[in-house]
Amino acid sequence: MTEWQDGVEVSFELEPRQLNLAYTLDCGQAFRWQCRADGWWVGVVRKHAVRLRHEGERVVGQIYPGMAEGDARIFLASYLRLEVDLPALYTQYVAADQWMASAVAAFAGLRVLNQEPQETLLSYICSTANSVPRIVCAVERMSSQYGESIACIEGEEFYAFPTVERLAATPGDELSRACSLGWRGENLRRVSEQLLGRPPGWPEQLRETPYGEAKAALMEIRGVGAKIADCVCLFSLEKDEAVPVDTHIWAVAKEIFGCDIRTRTLTPSTYETVAGLFVQRYGSFAGWAQEYLYLQRRASQGRVRSVG
Repeated sequence: MTEWQDGVEVSFELEPRQLNLAYTLDCGQAFRWQCRADGWWVGVVRKHAVRLRHEGERVVGQIYPGMAEGDARIFLASYLRLEVDLPALYTQYVAADQWMASAVAAFAGLRVLNQEPQETLLSYICSTANSVPRIVCAVERMSSQYGESIACIEGEEFYAFPTVERLAATPGDELSRACSLGWRGENLRRVSEQLLGRPPGWPEQLRETPYGEAKAALMEIRGVGAKIADCVCLFSLEKDEAVPVDTHIWAVAKEIFGCDIRTRTLTPSTYETVAGLFVQRYGSFAGWAQEYLYLQRRASQGRVRSVG
């Protein structure tokens, strides 16, 4: 039987204020992670089964299939965006306003992840008018039904996210039934079909494209609006200024920027106004500020499943 020890183990000297796994992996930006009773966070990252947990002021991780230890450190450091200086961001945010000062005090250690762009795009197609727990369930069912098997580790099966070829070839009504996607199943199939017509490596190639151009390119895909495009930009393309505006952030924005928002509803024009206000106040990492405020609002509504 395959065990976690058959992979490669790495560790990072990181106190929770530098990286809090609960806040980072359970804040609604990624859908492949679950927390076990023993404190391990278990998930799938780019066709690798991964588990992570805090051990004092260290974060330890194991990856299967294995790779060289140096490559494993680079792999996880890139995924967790460990190059970002959180204390420096906190100084900037706390000086910005009371809302960010409160969010940083409550959720220090939250990091925006660097996910695989194609998987992120297709996962967020499943997110429209949906809740985080239901999206997690849908993505897990989709992967186990249509994804490639990675391994069975200590009795637990792990599957990669499905390829666009497999999703494009699967009828929308089948995706809906198998993954509890409802009307999103056909949209997922259509978007997957459009991705097949893009150059190999797209949308990964958009990493080298300026934010505005990358967002516009994503929105050329039928079924991808501003919010999904911004989620892909922020959570998988390292466009840290991207600000996804949903109902939570719309409510927060009205509280923070009330006098600068002149409409009662979130129109496309107002969406861009809100995103611009975030960038004006919070700078080039406005997208990270958005994620702190998003998590704080979800927590205030009792929608955060794991903390600390």
